[in-house]
Amino acid sequence: MRGIFFFSVFLFSFFFTSGQGRAEYGLFLGTSYYNGDINHSQQFYSPSLGLGAIANYNLSKHLAVGLKGFYGRLNGNDADFSNSENVVRQASFSTSVIDISAIVEFNFMSYTSSGFIKKNDERFTPFVFLGIGGNYVFNSTDNSTPVTIPFGLGFKYNIFERVTLGLEWSFRKTFNDTIDGVINVQDPENTPSIHNDDWYSFCGLFVTYRVFKEKIDCPAYIK
Repeated sequence: MRGIFFFSVFLFSFFFTSGQGRAEYGLFLGTSYYNGDINHSQQFYSPSLGLGAIANYNLSKHLAVGLKGFYGRLNGNDADFSNSENVVRQASFSTSVIDISAIVEFNFMSYTSSGFIKKNDERFTPFVFLGIGGNYVFNSTDNSTPVTIPFGLGFKYNIFERVTLGLEWSFRKTFNDTIDGVINVQDPENTPSIHNDDWYSFCGLFVTYRVFKEKIDCPAYIK
């Protein structure tokens, strides 16, 4: 899976360097939080500051590919929950994570931020995305499987010429059960009886800017 991730990064980088007219670059500001053995299902539990950088390449008005890099903190404490396992265990953790992902994004509505039309009917769309990524968790006892599956949803609006503002909520499925320092209970055959690798999420606002206007074909008139 590592090979697939690095190949995806190389392929997406080729798009950005070969077609600057369709590329957008931006920043993300929001929150990061964790789900796992301590926090099973509560969303936006113990949120921390999340930061990120974004590069998107628009293949069409409905499809884009992107590279995203995020930094955030993840926290968890059994004392925040009343479940019997939390009360007995009394575990806690706090760590930081760096996440890089390559994604494919689908716009539900026809969307453009080309900069040629200041007022148009293609300025807003909800979207979903799916991809493959990698991470580094600073305090994890096991970084041997850093591959993640990022997916999420959001919406974006072309507020000014070539400037897009949006909201994004994303989830990272990891293959690491040691982010929170708590290992799942195992049966006599040493096989996890509860398969629950740790997850983390980012949610926040992003702004992107299309540096170059996209080239358009000039109509040819026959005299």
